[in-house]
Amino acid sequence: MRMGSAVLKYRMRIHSYTRAFFSFAAIILAGGCDASNELNENALQGSPYLLMFAGDKDRQESDFVMVMDIDPVSERRGQAISSVPIGHNSSMPHHMEYVPPPKGEPVFMNAHHHELSLMVDVSDPSAIKIDKTFLPPDSLRFPHDYTRTPSGTRLVGFLRSDGKSPAEGDDMLPGNHGGIAEYTIDGDLIRTASAAVEGASKPIRPYAFTLLVEQDRLVVTSAPMMENVWADVVQIFRYSDFELLHTLELPVGHLANGQVVEGSQAAGFGPRALDDGSVFFNSYGCAFYHLTDIASDEPKLETVLTLKTKAMPNPNKIRGACGVPYRIGDYWIQPAGQLNKVVVLDISDPKNPQKIFDLRTPKDFRPHWLAKDPKSDRLVLGAELDGEQGFYILRFNEQSGELKFDKAYNDRKGKGLFSRRQAGYISLENKVWPHGDSGDAWGHAALFIDP
Repeated sequence: MRMGSAVLKYRMRIHSYTRAFFSFAAIILAGGCDASNELNENALQGSPYLLMFAGDKDRQESDFVMVMDIDPVSERRGQAISSVPIGHNSSMPHHMEYVPPPKGEPVFMNAHHHELSLMVDVSDPSAIKIDKTFLPPDSLRFPHDYTRTPSGTRLVGFLRSDGKSPAEGDDMLPGNHGGIAEYTIDGDLIRTASAAVEGASKPIRPYAFTLLVEQDRLVVTSAPMMENVWADVVQIFRYSDFELLHTLELPVGHLANGQVVEGSQAAGFGPRALDDGSVFFNSYGCAFYHLTDIASDEPKLETVLTLKTKAMPNPNKIRGACGVPYRIGDYWIQPAGQLNKVVVLDISDPKNPQKIFDLRTPKDFRPHWLAKDPKSDRLVLGAELDGEQGFYILRFNEQSGELKFDKAYNDRKGKGLFSRRQAGYISLENKVWPHGDSGDAWGHAALFIDP
């Protein structure tokens, strides 16, 4: 049964007052302001909601966008408060923006199998709505990542374009080089550019961005989704006119003893700008790179660390599965799916990063997606390939670099005799959604939001 929006809004106000009371009580009871007490206060001041794009597990009903209550003191914690079907099933809900946009702006996300971009209005979490959907511009295909620029426009990467792949023996159609595009805040196309490089033997598949406004540069990685062939490169565009300036091949990674880790350079993934104007990024194969002199005629790219991972027997599968990272100051937090870990690196010296902490996840949960709560020390951790029936909420200690599961959440993972409660876990199984009882769901990406 649906709850009226007026009642929901009333409860949201009550939850806000309750959080404030518990936060005040925590400070009084603590009797001081040491670091642990600040973390206690922080725990009660976080964003109260989590935005998810959910897939219907049995593929019989529509996939849907929803908002879940994750307020630690809420009686509805772990329950969806609003949801809206997208009108498609088997759409493969995939990436959304990595950080919540400013108040009043929509969140961009994609239904990958349908090549559909969605703009979701989250200004009222009790009644979210889809403002607009759009398909790729002419020739470009399969949108993947969305990055907000300081002016509010959105950069979108497309993994393919119409036409044949330049790689010999690659018969995927469409399978040509991908490209990039920029859209207004209203979802209107501004401009596009191709990632194609003359003479390239493999198709370049623009995956993720980082924008360096002061240098007028846009750094773009190349990685596949459903494709079997791709180029392991990083590209540098001039942002002002979208001209492609440089395409740099990723060098293979090696361990500290010099041992080469074949395939570790596969699929450049999550680039993040550092404070000095350089860029740090990982490959899906779990090598790490530092890109410098980006605005010069000769940018420099070097491998600075490689995680030890197992080789894959299938040549179309990439070892390591290092997914979407998150940078907090001098810390680089890296999901590593094949290792069932979230790895924390100290990158205060980006040419010599140091691994300082590992958080292990269950074997049936391959960590992939990370996003941070702007109002607290919480992170949401999503999975890929398996384990997407739920998310973990983590807490990060910026003093020590340690991660832990947030014990405010402890849903059951799995079903029947083999189900078990997991610290930090939020399940998408055994739920009834506000739009209807469509059964179990799964999710790949999520964002903290606060009205």
